[in-house]
Amino acid sequence: MNHKIMSGRKLWTRVWCGCFLLLLPLLHAQAEDTYGKSDAPLAAEARGVQIRTSNPDEMTYVIRQILLQHLVEEQGLEATDREIAQLLGRKREVMEKDRKAMDARRKELEKTLASGTPTDEERKQLEMELESLNAMNQAMAEADSRAGTPESAAAEKRVARGFIELWKVNQALYRQYGGRVIYQQGGAEPLDAYHEFFKAAQKSGEFTIVNKDFEPDFWRYYTTDSMHQFIPEEGNQKEQAINTPWWMMELKTGQ
Repeated sequence: MNHKIMSGRKLWTRVWCGCFLLLLPLLHAQAEDTYGKSDAPLAAEARGVQIRTSNPDEMTYVIRQILLQHLVEEQGLEATDREIAQLLGRKREVMEKDRKAMDARRKELEKTLASGTPTDEERKQLEMELESLNAMNQAMAEADSRAGTPESAAAEKRVARGFIELWKVNQALYRQYGGRVIYQQGGAEPLDAYHEFFKAAQKSGEFTIVNKDFEPDFWRYYTTDSMHQFIPEEGNQKEQAINTPWWMMELKTGQ
């Protein structure tokens, strides 16, 4: 696969489709401030919400969502209409640029294959690339056919809002706690700052892990360095990564 052509689309597709569940509001909290089925075991409590689940990953996700949503509201980190429009405009720009590059690459591959010059091994690789490009083109066409509806537009705005607010949360936590920063699908993430934030929240009683067997699972992500790729400490790479949204950083670097 042509890396230069696919890099922009791969970034946006991976982030947009692969991470958005981490950004959505807490959808399943019930009116009586209980998450999960009433007969499920009590795993934790967070800001008055009982979290009932037998899955430690689900517990971790819900605690995170509750605390970060509160932080957004408390510090006024809500996404603005202008910011949402900017992100969605950038998304359309990147997708259209990649669409044109993919079309040009497909024509190039078809011409090369028709020439009869590639070896058998080269032909096999070129055919695989062309097949992949055609599949992506078909997927894009199907996505385009579903776009433009009120439901699709509302869903896009919800996801964009989530990315923007996550970036603002990352900024706010880094400014408060500093520390190391890692590369993450949703942009640069201040790992140590999150660790300190959750430690302080637990100490102050904002959340309590009732099922103590789940305690190691909650903290493992923040205490296991081997899980992460850290942004170098040299220069201002961390600050640039934290302070520039990933969707605009790509624009600045001309990718």
